[in-house]
Amino acid sequence: MQIPYRRVSEYQPVDVNQLRPGASYKSLLDKRTHPIDELVTRFGHIPQELLSRRACPTCGSVEETLELEKDHMRIVRCRECDLVFVNPTFDQGHYQQVYASQAYQDIVRDLGINSHDYRVKRFGAERVRIMGEHLRMSSGRAPRYLDVGCSTGFVVEAAQANGWRATGIDLNPSAIEFGRSRGLDLRTVALEDAGLAAGTFDAVSLFDVLEHLLDPGRTLRACVDLLAPDGILFLYVPNFDSASRLLMGANAHFIWPTHHLNYYTPTTIRDLMLRHSLTPELIVTEGLDIEDYIWYRREVLHRDAEALTEIADVVQFLANAGCYGKNLRVVARRAP
Repeated sequence: MQIPYRRVSEYQPVDVNQLRPGASYKSLLDKRTHPIDELVTRFGHIPQELLSRRACPTCGSVEETLELEKDHMRIVRCRECDLVFVNPTFDQGHYQQVYASQAYQDIVRDLGINSHDYRVKRFGAERVRIMGEHLRMSSGRAPRYLDVGCSTGFVVEAAQANGWRATGIDLNPSAIEFGRSRGLDLRTVALEDAGLAAGTFDAVSLFDVLEHLLDPGRTLRACVDLLAPDGILFLYVPNFDSASRLLMGANAHFIWPTHHLNYYTPTTIRDLMLRHSLTPELIVTEGLDIEDYIWYRREVLHRDAEALTEIADVVQFLANAGCYGKNLRVVARRAP
């Protein structure tokens, strides 16, 4: 057997001040319930007639147990495949309005646009390197790459700088406008309406996308169709079994049921890949769990966190190495 051993020297710290400039992180938390605030103010809850039940988005089972409740919404666990997901939910039209809303664009502006340059250098370059390590293609040809849910296009920009033929799509118009102002090939369009030719991309990415979708399987099928034979899918999703949730419970900020509808673990994301004829080649975690917990102790609990701050990077590395980091990273391959 192989032991998935990771060396602490490989750990790359994150400059949180550049990633989350000013009060952008607090603004995210303050605005997280913006889609339901008016309803709750008016009714004291979300009227049930606005919500619809759904089967498990991975296996289709209707057998579930209640996991937790937050922001007037129920988060359940599938008894068959163990996926954690929001049930019931609003309809598709509601979520389209949410991601086109000014409140959500403000969140992206504060967190994404204002930190774009840092994201290109720290995260865009890293993601392009990881994809490059997994690509199998003839030498001399530029990889064809599509970033679905590209936000401001920071990964597209890093890929383009590396000589790739890179395209991005997203539903947030202000993010796309910003990326296009930097000369990036970005479009404000849904994947199903993009008119992209099947089998044309060597790599497709879904960074922080699947957790937002009512039907993630539909999007996965579309992405697999766009991949060339032997092409790779690279995705990020929040890790439900993360140090963030173990330390903060439902107060972990990624537990965001007005926006995040599906919550994966290393096991359930692997299951999802296999169900869609994708072979996982990399499943690891990275995160800012400890930084988030430090912020939570100081700003919410009003407790000291100085001692933890001194060892934050080491503790975060241990969480990542044990697959308890907040962000799941998955590379999966389409059959040749």
